[in-house]
Amino acid sequence: MLENNTISQVEELIKDKKFSELKSILPKHPEDIAYLISNISEPYWRTFVFRMISTDKAIEVFEYLPLEEQEDMIKSLTSKEIQNILNEMSPDDRTELFEDMPAELVKRCINLLSPGERKIALQILNYPDDSVGRLITPDFVQLYEDMSVQEALEHIRKVGLLRETVYHCYVIGRDKKLNGVVSLKKIVLSPPEAKIKDVMFKDVIKVNAYTDREEAARIFKKYDLIALPVADNNGKLLGIVTFDDFVDVLEDEATEDFERIAAVLPVEKPYMEAGFFNVVWKRSFWLIILVLLESLSSIVLQKYSGAIQKWIALSFFIPILIDTGGNAGTQSATMIIRGLATGEIQMKDFFRIVFRESLIGVFIGGIMAVIGIIRVFFQQSNWLLSISVGISIGVTIILAAVTGAVLPLIFRKIKLDPALMSGPLITTIVDVGGIFIYFEVASMILGI
Repeated sequence: MLENNTISQVEELIKDKKFSELKSILPKHPEDIAYLISNISEPYWRTFVFRMISTDKAIEVFEYLPLEEQEDMIKSLTSKEIQNILNEMSPDDRTELFEDMPAELVKRCINLLSPGERKIALQILNYPDDSVGRLITPDFVQLYEDMSVQEALEHIRKVGLLRETVYHCYVIGRDKKLNGVVSLKKIVLSPPEAKIKDVMFKDVIKVNAYTDREEAARIFKKYDLIALPVADNNGKLLGIVTFDDFVDVLEDEATEDFERIAAVLPVEKPYMEAGFFNVVWKRSFWLIILVLLESLSSIVLQKYSGAIQKWIALSFFIPILIDTGGNAGTQSATMIIRGLATGEIQMKDFFRIVFRESLIGVFIGGIMAVIGIIRVFFQQSNWLLSISVGISIGVTIILAAVTGAVLPLIFRKIKLDPALMSGPLITTIVDVGGIFIYFEVASMILGI
């Protein structure tokens, strides 16, 4: 990682027009150069430094730049420079850039692509936004079944430098359908005269291009793959998706789930780059919904206002009740949402999950009920009041545990993100139910 004084030194050299000295202190690794360019204060200087890099390295540097920086760079480069970069970029990185750019700029960039690259770009962009088809790269090593190992090695040497990965090679038939996969290790260790069809692995894990990218990432992780082949509806191999793209998918999905669990609509850009009013809207939307739902609590409290007037002490323990119930519901929901995300929990387990969470709720509720009874008695020295609060806490925890488990499963069933059933939303639902339970139990035990 570059230090701030290196960036300051670069800016000073630009100001003093000491360009030969500037070129000599530029980092060697493309990622470090991209970091340097991104942190230069003046946009014009960023383009200037970028133009000092050799053409071959410039493409790698460009791929490491943040998407917003790539877009700004394209606006300031000549058509020839843009053409060289876009035609040499990996198709998956280029697609990610196009997704973030205005339509007019995308159209301009696509027109600068070579006919072959333009066909690839348009094909990938035609897939749905959340599909794995948007992540594919056609830069893989393809072999044929009737090739010998020696011929395969010669082919890999010829095309390997231009491919995304050579560690796994994909064996296709003359009809372009995927028939097998063979590792480079297997090829190197096999006799030169052996046929590829005899050394390949036929049971290939693959996905359809329209598969949701999050589901594809789970498959990738489950089978511990280096790359995941992607086929069309007819089984023809379109390309592969490599681990670096799936790392990005998993990071994006984890960020989105964290935001939803915190009752924030997903923000597409990093915190410091997101628009101020966009963030305000994303964060206020759920708060507005939750305020409207929470208002039901005031209606319940108003219904039992007479009971509160007779037993003022009942109001002392409402915060304990609703906080405990909300925490229990969030615990349950978090475990279920994580299980759904990792594939540990399936919809077929619905009734087992409900039974298990109910049982857990009973045991935890029993423990918390005893603690609640003791806690209230030490403050109020009234056994009837203590028992009312304790039983209410126990029943509320059972309700919270079941609610926190069931609602994410229902959301998954109706094809919505389970993370939408966020902590604050479950807390709000349990608050209303808990207050109702509290006063009903108190009315029966205290006779009010």
